[in-house]
Parts: sequence; C-alpha cells; structure tokens
Amino acid sequence: MNGAVSTIRKGIARTCIMGACLIVAGCGNSIVERQDEVVASALPYDSVPCDTLFMHRDTLAAQYGLPLDARPVFVRQPYGIGPLTPDVRSERRRKAEAARGEIDAMNRSLTRRKCVEPAPVLPQ
Repeated sequence: MNGAVSTIRKGIARTCIMGACLIVAGCGNSIVERQDEVVASALPYDSVPCDTLFMHRDTLAAQYGLPLDARPVFVRQPYGIGPLTPDVRSERRRKAEAARGEIDAMNRSLTRRKCVEPAPVLPQ
C-alpha cells in the first residue's frame, strides 16, 4: 500500500511540474500576445502623403504576396488556453502577419482621409 501512495504522489508532482512548464512556455511568447502586437495604429500614417502611402502599401503587399485589403488574422484558441499557447509560427509568417497589420492601418488612414487611389498606369 505504501508503494501505491508513493507512486500517486510522484504522478501528482509530475503533473504539477508539467503544468508549470506549460504556463512558463507561453509567457512572453504566447500566440495571442503576438497576434495582438500586429494590430497597428493608423495615426502615424496620417502625416504621409496619399500617393506615397499608396505606393508603400502596394510595395508591402507585393513583398509578402498579400492582397491590398489585407487585415490581421487571429487564430481561435479555446477559452483560457490562448495565453498559454506558445507561438510556433515561422519568422516569415510572423513578418507577413505584421505586414497585414500595417496594410490594414494604412488602408484605415487612406479611408479616413478620403484619399483617392491613383488610376493604374496602362501600358501603351
């Protein structure tokens, strides 16, 4: 009987240690925290001339293969688990998600200022 109690205690201790490790793994590197960082403010773009901002947005979208109306994408996590889930996305994917946030912020600035998109240049 003593051996069974000892085994149960060891199992409980291992479970507690594993739970603590899971919590620590998500701290500072959680996918939810990183996803929140990609939402950018449109205010810094308000001082950029419209034509320059259109060009910058188009270049950024082309660099990452994103549409011109890209918006941040959020991964759905089970309630309460998100802050504990480590972010295991590749560096390229993280940069593309950050670009989505910037493109969205630029579009919000352009819309708010009622900038008119320049007509595309047609080849002669």
